[in-house]
Parts: sequence; C-alpha cells; structure tokens
Amino acid sequence: MTPERLPELVDFGAALFIVALGIGMVAAHTALAALAAARQSPAGAARLAPAALVGAYLAMWFGLALTVGQTHAVSRAGNPGLLLALIVGFGPAVLAVALLFGSDSVRRLYMAMPASWLIWVQTYRMAGLIFLFPFLYYGIVPADFAVPAALGDFVTGALAPIVGLAVARNRPHALRWATAWNLFGLLDLIVAPVAAVLSQAAVLELYPLALIPLFLGPPLGMLTHVYSLRSLAALASSRQHDGSPHAATMAGAYRTT
Repeated sequence: MTPERLPELVDFGAALFIVALGIGMVAAHTALAALAAARQSPAGAARLAPAALVGAYLAMWFGLALTVGQTHAVSRAGNPGLLLALIVGFGPAVLAVALLFGSDSVRRLYMAMPASWLIWVQTYRMAGLIFLFPFLYYGIVPADFAVPAALGDFVTGALAPIVGLAVARNRPHALRWATAWNLFGLLDLIVAPVAAVLSQAAVLELYPLALIPLFLGPPLGMLTHVYSLRSLAALASSRQHDGSPHAATMAGAYRTT
C-alpha cells in the first residue's frame, strides 16, 4: 500500500529537521573526538588528525545515506535494495566497531574520552518523537511501529543527561545504571526495525525518513552504545585498580567532564 503524503510545508520541515540532525550528529562526534585528541596531545597539529578522520568517516557515511535515501534506490530495487540499505546502514558501523577493538590509535582516542560524553551525545534520541508527529499523525507509518520506536527513543534520549551526569560525578552504582541504560537503548534499536518489518512500515521508501534506518537510528545509535559500553568497561577496570598511579590517572581522566 502506498503511504499517504505529508503536507508540503510539514514535509519540508521534517526533511530539514532530519538532515540538520544528521549534520549535527556528525559535528558532535567530530567535536568529541577533537576534545579527546586534545587530552592526548595538548599541543601540535597532530591532535587534529584523529578528529578529522572521525569527521570525514561520518560525513561520508551520512552523504552515502543521503544519496541512497533521496534517490529511493531501496524502494526501487526490491530485495537487492534491502541489501543495499543494510550495507549503507551497518557496513560503516561494523567497520567502526572492528576499529575500536582492532586499532590501537582508535582505542587510545576513545580511552582518553570521559565515559559520560558517549552517553550525553545520545540525547539526540529524543528526536524519535518525530515518528508520532508528523509521520503517525498524517498516516505515513502505522502505530504498531511509530509508538514503540518513538517512546523507546525518547526514553533513551531523556535519560542520557541524567545517566551521563551520574557517571561524570561518580555516583554510587552509576556504572551499573549506565550499562543498563546502554542495554535498554540497544534493545530499543532492535525493537524498532522488528516493529517496522512486522507492521510493514515503508520506512526505507520515504525520504527523509529513510535517513533514520540508514544512519541516524539503529546504525549510529548502536555504534555509540557499543563504544559507550567499551568505555564503561575500561572505566570500571581502572577504578578496580585505583591503587596504582597509572590507574588513578586513568580514572581521573574519565571523571573529568
């Protein structure tokens, strides 16, 4: 069934919002990488290289998502188009996870980043309410998809500042709560695409909504959660060995906000 269309002005506003959010997330992650690199190398042009690489990587990924989503390549190509969507959406994410565990330079960069930062950056997930308005309101997507996707994203994003602050201030059980929050966020990003498939929501056929499954939603969200869990694990390990000067230094670095 062909989905309804948004009113022209609403469609323009939704497209502008989603594209701006994508650009904002590229900028936010690039800025976090730059700040982390500055903690490693306070002076010199070398500190700009990691941030530039992170920014270029995310910008190319977002540009590819824009191209595929805007040209409706997924909806026109049928099953091969679904494969294309999976490659565009999750190929860069899988590679980034592999780099986290396989590259010393990437690991050192994110080890220098306070664990709270990768939690706070997920505040953008509150924008998931866009599934309710305008897309559910105008009948673009079914409620069986829009409601769980919107509420799960909103709860994850709304809790991000609270959880991040608890980690930054080393509150009791903060790491456990942060781990639970990450797992909840990951579960939400699994439930949403499952709900889309079961409800036959034509998310990949709609621009700009296609940018969410191709970049902003499960791909970038899951990637950030994985990096955050790795950061929390490293922080927990450093706090268990606070007796050594090196571990104390690492723990102090993580606690800096």
